[in-house]
Amino acid sequence: MSGLRLADKVAIVTGAGSGIGRATALMFAREGACVVAASNQPADHPPLESDARGLPGELITLEADVAREDDAARLTRAAIERFGRLDILVNNAGIVVFGAITETSAEEWQRLMDVNLKGVFLCSRYAVPEMLKRGAGAIVNVSSINGIRGNHRLAAYSATKGGIVALTNAMAIDYAPAGIRVNCVCPATIEDTGQAALAVGLAENKEEWRSYLMAKHPMNRLGRPDDVAYAILFLASDEAGFITGVSIPIDGGRSVR
Repeated sequence: MSGLRLADKVAIVTGAGSGIGRATALMFAREGACVVAASNQPADHPPLESDARGLPGELITLEADVAREDDAARLTRAAIERFGRLDILVNNAGIVVFGAITETSAEEWQRLMDVNLKGVFLCSRYAVPEMLKRGAGAIVNVSSINGIRGNHRLAAYSATKGGIVALTNAMAIDYAPAGIRVNCVCPATIEDTGQAALAVGLAENKEEWRSYLMAKHPMNRLGRPDDVAYAILFLASDEAGFITGVSIPIDGGRSVR
């Protein structure tokens, strides 16, 4: 259909069961893309499929743990078998653990590394060869402003998100000559995400903590999943055809305060 920004594109979106990933998968389908929406929470799949019904694009769900190599490979295989090609990969799946390094167990550290950073590596490792065949592609990695500047009591999380920024840069350099663009978005605190829910849920005074979080953003509100999804949509689309290797803060001005 003319006028759709992702018409005839095929995309994989990880962590698509909720929050930023869900908003991105549905936005892609509204813009005409065929979407493989991956999540490790099967209960999230029926409502996602229901919301995608009737949209210009097509959306299928797939249960996957991006930290597992066979699951990462299965995502790309599903896109090729169902839709015949792969144009876009959004590496969004991630988890958070709060704590300084002395409060973080080795097991927690490793799990964050496996999901947040290794997951980007594995999914990209299987997606890139399909993009190379076509001589074009777009990868958008979801990091965090904590990956740019770090944050207190988020040692392991900040480390993984900083790794995503560096990996984005390296991949952009490696694959730019082949027509594959690799970019990154770095959200601040976003409503309706696991991190925000966990942060507020751990607070003794939830309203006071929420007000504190809002005050850290000069726009005096928290972000919304669509705020991030729109940026991902732009970077994934042909409109960003001469953009690669960038990491964009989506933070209501927080990173410049």
